Amino acid sequence: MKKILLLAAVTLGLVSCDLTTPPEIYLDADKALSTYSGLDGAAAATYMAFRGEGWYGLNMQLYPDVMCGNCVAGVPINTGRGMSWHQWNFTVTGGGPIFGSAYSNILWCNNVIHAIKTNGDLYLKEDGVTQQDLDNIMAEVLFVRAYSYFDLVRWYAQPYAISSTAPEGSVESLGMPITSEDPQVSVIAKPARNTAAENYANIVSDLTTALDIIDPAYVRADVYDKKCAVSVGAIEALLARVYLYMQDWTNAELHASNVINSGTYAIADANTYKTLWGDVTWDGTKEIIFGAFVDNREGSINGGPGGLTDPNEGYGDIRVSNDWLSLVEEGDVRRTMLRTSEKYQGYYWPNKYQGKDGSNPQYSSIPMLRISEMYLVRAEARLMKTDVNGALADLNVIASNRNATEYTTVSMNDIFNERRKELAFEGHIFFDYKRLIGTPYERDMVRTDVASEMNKDVPVDSKYWCMPIAESEFDVNPNLKQNPKW
Repeated sequence: MKKILLLAAVTLGLVSCDLTTPPEIYLDADKALSTYSGLDGAAAATYMAFRGEGWYGLNMQLYPDVMCGNCVAGVPINTGRGMSWHQWNFTVTGGGPIFGSAYSNILWCNNVIHAIKTNGDLYLKEDGVTQQDLDNIMAEVLFVRAYSYFDLVRWYAQPYAISSTAPEGSVESLGMPITSEDPQVSVIAKPARNTAAENYANIVSDLTTALDIIDPAYVRADVYDKKCAVSVGAIEALLARVYLYMQDWTNAELHASNVINSGTYAIADANTYKTLWGDVTWDGTKEIIFGAFVDNREGSINGGPGGLTDPNEGYGDIRVSNDWLSLVEEGDVRRTMLRTSEKYQGYYWPNKYQGKDGSNPQYSSIPMLRISEMYLVRAEARLMKTDVNGALADLNVIASNRNATEYTTVSMNDIFNERRKELAFEGHIFFDYKRLIGTPYERDMVRTDVASEMNKDVPVDSKYWCMPIAESEFDVNPNLKQNPKW
């Protein structure tokens, strides 16, 4: 059976392309992966999917803030974009977000992983190719695969506190199907859903393996932005986030501390914070750990975060909510980091997607992991371990660098609200609500500033916290099970 890779633009979004190369060379996996150069290009392509509007180009990055009250869609500008998310109008007909994007990327990663495992000796016979070269590529695709599965389990599985304690085999315990690395198997297999616990175990295994085998000094060659490719810091930062979701406070604190103490990253102060979002690349900033590269050399994201939050040159459907503004005090740099419009007085729009060097906002790169998040991860982990002083110190690192009033005490509510302020418009708030369900800190999602009364408030027992799998997926794979209440 012919193995197919969907890599028509294998270097899109990451490296410069040779436009004279026939595109079919990237379509046949037997050809594309027959040389080390092809293998390397296929690994580079796995970063490409993150930037798509079906993933971090919109669905993962901005719409969760619309769902949970940081943003409002449709007022005062309404071109129809974002309203279904504002209303939580998901159905089994359409399914939930990112399913196809993430599984396509997992397929790409698995093809590379399988090729290294089965053809490693052949690559090593090429001049200059070393085992460390193969290990670096393997680390990259393990990182990307882990990220892909993590996003799937965040959307489609029950919160960890519920899935990890549900009876084995119950629908509440289910995560996402784990697909075979062997393309001969994966193209015909109809895998049932694994448990969420198995998903998390595989995610951790991929990331810890990547951490073990990558050269600490590895930097992918010929990238437009080094922060948009794997690094030790990116692997550890994702591990810290995953362990936070798993309520493994010891490992969450460990890996967050490793990133913080590495010397590679440093939280942006208030002045730097204002400018880093418009940097041409993030190579010069220590705030960003990893992100998705977007540039006019790669094509625009017309309906992406930049266009939807620009009321003057873009669509402008998505503005900052009064709910979010009420949390942020005057003088806090995050309150000044907003767009305004002469045409729509009294409203504000996010300005984290301002375009490179003030250029068209549709060419804004997309932050996915930041050092500020690591302080917030560690603050929460420390608080859960009753290290109140440590948690307070970490929370005040954020506040002091944003010109905000420092905390004198710390609670889980303080950390939740600080995450809401600092990570606003970056897709965290939906998952912060969700991951606390089943814990003593769970809370209903309540909105005041809304454009529609439909699902204005979403209680913790709502089916919407666990997205529906599209009916069309069951036509392809009858071994799937639908999520509860759908």
